[in-house]
Amino acid sequence: FVATTALAFVSTILIPSSQEVDQGVDRAGIELGLYLFLGNCAQVLGLQTTSADAAAFLVQLTTIVVPAIEAFSKPGTLTPRTRNCCLIAFIGVAVICGADIRTTPSAATGDALIVLAAIFYSVHVVRLSSIAVDFRPVDLAFSKAKAEASFSIISVAVFAFPFFYSSPSFSYLPVVENSMKTLFSQDISILLAVVTWCGLFTCGYTIFAQSYGQRGISAASANLIYTSQPIFSAFFAALLLNEQPTPATLLGGLLILSAVVADLQDRLPAQTSSSAYDR
Repeated sequence: FVATTALAFVSTILIPSSQEVDQGVDRAGIELGLYLFLGNCAQVLGLQTTSADAAAFLVQLTTIVVPAIEAFSKPGTLTPRTRNCCLIAFIGVAVICGADIRTTPSAATGDALIVLAAIFYSVHVVRLSSIAVDFRPVDLAFSKAKAEASFSIISVAVFAFPFFYSSPSFSYLPVVENSMKTLFSQDISILLAVVTWCGLFTCGYTIFAQSYGQRGISAASANLIYTSQPIFSAFFAALLLNEQPTPATLLGGLLILSAVVADLQDRLPAQTSSSAYDR
């Protein structure tokens, strides 16, 4: 809700369009929002039986799923160098996450749901690279956030219906009352700060940044950059929580960083030459 409201404000007031907003942006937002919504649902359900460490590793299968989808849907667009960089980055993720996966096996159903989430996320990245060039980034981001929020509201209504149908006397009021008591028993300023940060930055900004950044970059290269997330996680864990990075974290981070830099070096000269030619 916070992300959708913020993006609506930016789209209509801070960065108003001189032209009428393309109606196709809503269809694109629904499609992209659906991929993310389904991915989030599969990931949440999978985490019921799968450890967080194992899930973190499995969801990073996007590193190899995205190049596979892109190579299949757009033959010839995936360079051998990018493909090899994706493989190196995936090995880096495996080194970081694999060292922490619990010895107790996870339920097969949970693992399958996490893999399904990775597939939905991968399709989103591939489709975004094709769609982003056709719309203003802020309009596409707003439409996508609006679609995700709508799907969430609809799903809550659908899953709540059986409670009312099976038990007409069922009331959400006690549930809401207990939730509110728990909510306001905490420091409300901290809660508001967390909600604001998550809504504006981890959700709103990232939706906009993806819509803007993938206008001029392949899906495989974009997802390769996304793979650097464990590096930043380790950095902020050390900075804010005084956690010391393990040898596995350092080695895996080095592999991921090397893969990203190598892929960027492969693309930047071509982009520079293209820009010089256009001028």
